[in-house]
Amino acid sequence: MNPIVRFMINIFFKGKGDSDSYIKHLRKIGVEVGENVVIYSPYKCNIDEQNPHMLKIGNNVKILSGVTILTHDFSWCVTSGLDGIISGAVGKVEIGNNVFIGRNAIIMRNTVIGDNVIIGAGSVVTKDCESNYVYAGVPAKKIMTIEEFHEKRKNLQLQEAKEVAIQYYKRTGKIPSKEILREYIFLFENRENIKDPVVDKVLRDSGHYDLCKKAFENTKPMFNGFLDFLEYCNLKN
Repeated sequence: MNPIVRFMINIFFKGKGDSDSYIKHLRKIGVEVGENVVIYSPYKCNIDEQNPHMLKIGNNVKILSGVTILTHDFSWCVTSGLDGIISGAVGKVEIGNNVFIGRNAIIMRNTVIGDNVIIGAGSVVTKDCESNYVYAGVPAKKIMTIEEFHEKRKNLQLQEAKEVAIQYYKRTGKIPSKEILREYIFLFENRENIKDPVVDKVLRDSGHYDLCKKAFENTKPMFNGFLDFLEYCNLKN
């Protein structure tokens, strides 16, 4: 993002223009935030700041646009109308390490999300989420283990990469560049190209650079380079 645009957005949205600025703000008001946390489009997120001491976010957490995290609710504005007694509703939210929270998910108070957890887009988390599982739905339910999800994703890589390449060509009339297929570099990229800008960025975006770098160097691609992959897709320059 252009630095001037980022500055203007931060002014307009009171520090929520970019991830780094917003995380700095959250830490300043008392939220415990770990390392390598990214909040995408924070000005579209709604993270409860009324009780910052009740929110903890671990390391390597990715929070997508539109996510809401609540540490309280205002239901007592209704119940107090029954007999005049105010019954507060404040609870902690703890998010573990290596967690992905999908777009527009809602995390309710009194919930703990464990380590190595994926929360599907649009999910509503109302109960604790056990470590090493994928959760989705309203309310969010356990779908599969993180290992099962990972195997499923690995098995679909070739099929998906081919579909992305062909669809890009159909829509634009252009041969896709390596950047368009950046998430699928393990399929075709020469392992000697560890310093390639596209490769380097993908490895770093993972949040597990050293581990992904090691895996990249110690595996073999399915294709003999990107052009070989394009030929498999019946696409040639």
